[in-house]
Amino acid sequence: MKSINFKNISDFIIFGGGELVTDICLFLKKKRKKIIVVTSKQQANDFILSKKMKLSNFFKKNKIKFIVIDKNDKKWTSLIKKNSFGISHSHRWIFNNDQIKKFKKRLINIHYSNLPSFRGAGGLTWNILTKRYISGTTIHLIDKNIDMGFSLMTKSFSFPKKMRTSLLQMQKYSLLIQKKSIIKFLTKLLKGLTFQLKTISNDKESFYWPRLNTKKNAWINWNWHARDIVDFINAFSSPFEGAATQIEKNIVRFTKANFLNSKIKFHPFQHGLIFKKTAKKIYVAANQGIVVIDITNNNYKGKYLGKRLFSNLKHLEQSFRLVKI
Repeated sequence: MKSINFKNISDFIIFGGGELVTDICLFLKKKRKKIIVVTSKQQANDFILSKKMKLSNFFKKNKIKFIVIDKNDKKWTSLIKKNSFGISHSHRWIFNNDQIKKFKKRLINIHYSNLPSFRGAGGLTWNILTKRYISGTTIHLIDKNIDMGFSLMTKSFSFPKKMRTSLLQMQKYSLLIQKKSIIKFLTKLLKGLTFQLKTISNDKESFYWPRLNTKKNAWINWNWHARDIVDFINAFSSPFEGAATQIEKNIVRFTKANFLNSKIKFHPFQHGLIFKKTAKKIYVAANQGIVVIDITNNNYKGKYLGKRLFSNLKHLEQSFRLVKI
């Protein structure tokens, strides 16, 4: 199978959530196509910044049919018609083989990164942690293997250096490219044009990174190298809650940090100690350098200077238990 086209599409079933799903819905509605969205309870309640409302309210306002499921409920499969076309974006459950077969090679996924090098979920957080600032969009046919099969359209790009410490800026930049890619794909799809298929190989460049939960996984280990701590904080920054640690009995979360070289080689006993504070920043001793943390948006109102930041063993062990797909 080197090429494929999708003719006589009767309706679209869209799975998942997020801003890109709203843009897909608006585009297809403008083209007067039948749409229904299958989403999770969490995603239905997500606030879509560009639309200034919850996802569920967006659907209601625009008179778009949607159903909310709390697990991979098989009831939605009754929605699939002979010529239905399925589009998945950040869908919370893996399609089983029977569900995939019902679509008869008319079920695609929009993966917001390059495949096969960034399979799985977790998004751009993994890019920051691995210092890999090349990303992309891959639109591919869904098969029984996660983020495998055949790609229909790909787009690769590099993040500008000025935004590589800001997860939010990287997300916005990536989203703009995703939007252009999916509109280009849908335009070609509706015209009935042919797509060239490219195998997504499972070779030495194939890596799988699982979904992350900021509240559970984003705990700072103060034994890490200072640069790794900085990357970790920035990787869980806005729009997420931030990387977590403790100061005395208080849990605090930080969303912005920088690395600073130090002429002093800190003893391991000093790691996590706040030795300097300004109006907007704290300076923390760490392995092989200083972690400079922005505290302007932090809810903690107590004293910083001379206190130790730490993460207990329970939280660190919890952070290594990754989310199951």
